[in-house]
Amino acid sequence: MNDPHHNEYLAAVAAMPEHTVSGGTTRLIDGQLVTTYAVGDRIRWTDKGRTLAGVVVEVLTHDTYHVRRHVPDRGNLHYAVTAEQIVPF
Repeated sequence: MNDPHHNEYLAAVAAMPEHTVSGGTTRLIDGQLVTTYAVGDRIRWTDKGRTLAGVVVEVLTHDTYHVRRHVPDRGNLHYAVTAEQIVPF
């Protein structure tokens, strides 16, 4: 992208190695902003057209998380959630 404002933004983010956003930490990796999550972070994600919310229990890979969601009368449900499924709060 040749937008000078975008380049300024990337330079500003690069000067801050990482910063916290709602529910995750954003880092500049290979020129891309990447948000990662840690155990205990609350996230929302899409699954079969529904938006669900839960808590990260375990980081499985660099972009896949074991997430627990509590459902009244059903208990805890567990999901493997990929970065592509995660949506902002």
